[in-house]
Amino acid sequence: MERCSKKTVRFVSFPPRTPSPASSTTSESWASSPGPSTPPPLFPMHSPPRVARYNEYSTWQGMPQSPSSPHSYQAFSPAHAEVAQIDPLLEVLPSPALPPLLWDISTHPENMRLGSAHSLTTQRLMQSDTVRCAARSSVKNSRLPLHKVVLIFPGVPLEVEIMPSADARWSDRPLPYVTVGDLLYGLYRSLRTSVQQDEYERLSVSEREALRRAFDARLRRDPQHHTQNLEHGIRRIDYLGERRRFLGIRPASRREIPPQRRGEEVFVVELGRAS
Repeated sequence: MERCSKKTVRFVSFPPRTPSPASSTTSESWASSPGPSTPPPLFPMHSPPRVARYNEYSTWQGMPQSPSSPHSYQAFSPAHAEVAQIDPLLEVLPSPALPPLLWDISTHPENMRLGSAHSLTTQRLMQSDTVRCAARSSVKNSRLPLHKVVLIFPGVPLEVEIMPSADARWSDRPLPYVTVGDLLYGLYRSLRTSVQQDEYERLSVSEREALRRAFDARLRRDPQHHTQNLEHGIRRIDYLGERRRFLGIRPASRREIPPQRRGEEVFVVELGRAS
């Protein structure tokens, strides 16, 4: 059984935040459609949702070692002095550029492939990639590696807090900063957590409808695990609907930063519609 690393998910105030103009092109509100006069049932089995057990997560194994020819990206791209610096594997590139990583975040990170960051010898993420520092602070704070990253999603009342993993498969020792591997694997694990009954009941009728539609669509996409998915019910990945294609992360603007959070630690996850 895997040990539970220090990654947590919590809900913020409802209704969800209004997306900023900068993020509105890659996000949509899952609470926009009108709902029925009575709330839909939470699950077909009418059982309370459960939190996914950690031994359900397959470990990130079989990661290739570094290729003989390097990937086509720098260690860190230049960034404005006032904002945090993000590893190029995680950066949001201008449209229509291919994202550095090709990944449907509802699937295990082992299914991830390199997009614009691929080399002539490999299209897979290397072990040397996953141990890299995910983000650094601003120039004002000496560009220090961040030891905590908070991920938020445009228009969705969800925060994912990522801390350095104590037992990461991509490193033979704990590292004092959030790595690329910590962020990607932590995001995947957090979104697989079941929505709790009290959280669900705080949603509006239209928000429940949107979650239920996303849940039903996920059941249809994965018939092999239908029984298991039905048992766990609505998961937090269902908040995102069809927007599951990982485009990268960007520093949150001042008005996007949740209360009680340090601005440099907060990043927006940009997503595109899954094909």
